[in-house]
Amino acid sequence: MQIEALTKNDLKLINELSSRNYTSLSLSSNSSEEERHQFKNIKEKLKKIANYFSDKYKLYGPFQTNVSPEANPMSRGNTLNYVWSTFFKGTKNKQYSAQISFVIDKQVSCLNIGFYFGSASAHSLHIKERDELESTLNRLGTLLSDAIKNNPSIKTRYNDLFDLGFSAYINGENTLPDLWIDKINYDPKNSNITIKVFPNESGYIELLTLDFYVSQVIFLMTAIESTKSNQKTVPPLTSEQWAKRAERKAKIGSDGELFVWKKECEKLRKNGSKKEAKHVALESIHYGYDILSYDNNENEIYIEVKTTTRQKKDPKSKQFFLSSNEYNTYLTNKSKYKLYRVYEIENEPHFEELNLENVNKQADGYIIEY
Repeated sequence: MQIEALTKNDLKLINELSSRNYTSLSLSSNSSEEERHQFKNIKEKLKKIANYFSDKYKLYGPFQTNVSPEANPMSRGNTLNYVWSTFFKGTKNKQYSAQISFVIDKQVSCLNIGFYFGSASAHSLHIKERDELESTLNRLGTLLSDAIKNNPSIKTRYNDLFDLGFSAYINGENTLPDLWIDKINYDPKNSNITIKVFPNESGYIELLTLDFYVSQVIFLMTAIESTKSNQKTVPPLTSEQWAKRAERKAKIGSDGELFVWKKECEKLRKNGSKKEAKHVALESIHYGYDILSYDNNENEIYIEVKTTTRQKKDPKSKQFFLSSNEYNTYLTNKSKYKLYRVYEIENEPHFEELNLENVNKQADGYIIEY
């Protein structure tokens, strides 16, 4: 199956169409024929993406696929509904299922990718059928909650998601990962774990990029089984996915360093200093710190930056790795050394200075010579 990439122009069109009002619940009431043709093409791209991944990861299914309705894409408020595609399992009705979905953001030119529980809002169903589906959805949430809490492999992979930039949501509100687990245990509807994926410099979202993010959340589907004895092994990452993962973590780190470097440059300008902050980590890892800057008296300071996509109130944002070289740099330069922890680098980044004298330090690993 040939998969045509989503483009920046595709995403911008959905942003534009989402900003308009329509009459008679009709897209044609406020769009050109060319826009409607492109809209249909975008829906076809999304459909093929869902079909591709449904087939690729069928071992963790069986899955069904779906795409946002073609006949009536309007909401009751005469605006455009979300444009999406999905592959799902748990029930035959996606609104009561566990899903891996691809949802075009209405306001930002990006694609939201991740794991979703359905909204449980199919009001046209008979009461008995709806009650049965809701009961099944609640059971799926309990199964996943129990698996994350009790299966070490799933728990590790779950926690890793939030170090890669995924965020947990309940009814559209960002929430802490541990609270998300507790919530889905009794009411999973409208809960999701997603990440915003933007086009590359060439204006495309490549299939390899989509595959990387799907590979990070597909393990959650292993817990969506009728009995625990049927649960499948957590799918391993391929060498390409591991490489993409390392690339992703490196970007998070470098973005944090760049954020602090800009803050230091701004500070020096405001102080009227002629000194310039330097991003020395771009030159070599052997410095043992990331930013060379200056204090208010223009004395050198060595800044080590540790970055996370997590919120500051997330307990797991308080854990990070410090290499022996970085720690030795601190020991030999205590009067000059500063450690900055950057939070929410991809949302509203901010940082605090940490004192290494007042934190727990655990040795981890050995250098082996033979």
